[in-house]
Amino acid sequence: MTLVESKHDFEMTEKSMENDDDIKDAIFNNVPITFIEAFVLKNPGDFSMSKSLDGAYYLSIVPGNNKMKKETSRAIHLRIDHSENEYAIQGMLFARSQTLEQLVYHLKNDFTDILGGVLDENISMNRLLGLSSTNVHNICKTGKRIKDKKIQSQDFFHLVYTGEMKFADGKIKKALFEELHNPTISDLKVFYENLVEGKALAARNLPIRLPIGAILNPPTLIYEHQENQVGCSLKDFLKNFDTHLDLAQRIKLCSAAVRILSELHRFDIYHGASKVDNFYVLGYKNEKTMNYELVFNGASGLLYEGKSDNTVTMVDYDSNAPEVAFTRKLSKESGVFTLGRLFEQILESEILKSYSEPPQEEPRVLNDMRRLIGRATRANPSQRPTMNGIVMLIRELLMALPKSTSPINVVHYDQFQRK
Repeated sequence: MTLVESKHDFEMTEKSMENDDDIKDAIFNNVPITFIEAFVLKNPGDFSMSKSLDGAYYLSIVPGNNKMKKETSRAIHLRIDHSENEYAIQGMLFARSQTLEQLVYHLKNDFTDILGGVLDENISMNRLLGLSSTNVHNICKTGKRIKDKKIQSQDFFHLVYTGEMKFADGKIKKALFEELHNPTISDLKVFYENLVEGKALAARNLPIRLPIGAILNPPTLIYEHQENQVGCSLKDFLKNFDTHLDLAQRIKLCSAAVRILSELHRFDIYHGASKVDNFYVLGYKNEKTMNYELVFNGASGLLYEGKSDNTVTMVDYDSNAPEVAFTRKLSKESGVFTLGRLFEQILESEILKSYSEPPQEEPRVLNDMRRLIGRATRANPSQRPTMNGIVMLIRELLMALPKSTSPINVVHYDQFQRK
């Protein structure tokens, strides 16, 4: 089950709009308009009301086909301004009322023809979609449907637990829930980006951990969960298993990280500033060892070559590539730089250990990894290797790894040995 719409006959509530109270009950609070486009609106005549993360109200409408236009129009989002005495759509004298509900009610019943003329679109407002319309995507208003909760971890910012929930296909399944506590605006933007971009990537077989649903209040992402499966962020994994990870397993982690980013590059997708927090480790219990697989943790921050806005407003001078401080642009080359920084974090224990040993006793593969890190973090982006080039270099190192004595086994997937 993914965020794509279920084929199961799932009931969707349509508001009758017999009075303006129906509009008040149907408003989506603190959601971006990208969420409305992805999970609420679908057919011509659908419309909804939402309040964005910056506090602005939007009336969103799917226009009908216009014979005068070759391209089918996407949803139209009309910002509603609020003053002390009225709600109004800027530039439309007829679109003014004392309350938000009255404004939408009168637009639907009295002014759709005028609204269509102003927008030069075939406008109809036939179906008001409210909070229950997202149930078909396994996105619920609250977590009341969750049963048998078992807390996995908890801190001031997050609550992770397992539980059972009835999904849109009518089946009751066990899932993993990651709940945000006291989220900031930035946290909510990442939350909705993971949902919206996750839906777009769900049909592709990429090494990305994507949600299968969500709860809007409190903000909670829902993931698939299997028995005997464990998981945590790469940052926590390196901290908790520092003494168990030997050089061989750490290099396999480096190999897994670059393989993931190289696979994304193959689809013209890149991050440009990936860090240890952008990766997640899934563990599966075996008879004698624990097998761990590295995946990219969500779709937030991923950029599409030539399509996404790669501009950044804040730069981390310790981890971002130096050119980003001047250009304010992320690129595939800046992603290679941050990958080098990630390698340093993964190999930190082994690198520190090598300082206390004679140079001739340093393992060759570690020495080769240190040279690779130096090449990846060169100041000149044109002198850095490509992501695929790093994959080829590490592939050779994997064949020369020392024998591992770790009880942990990092499962490495070789993208060049596909069936």
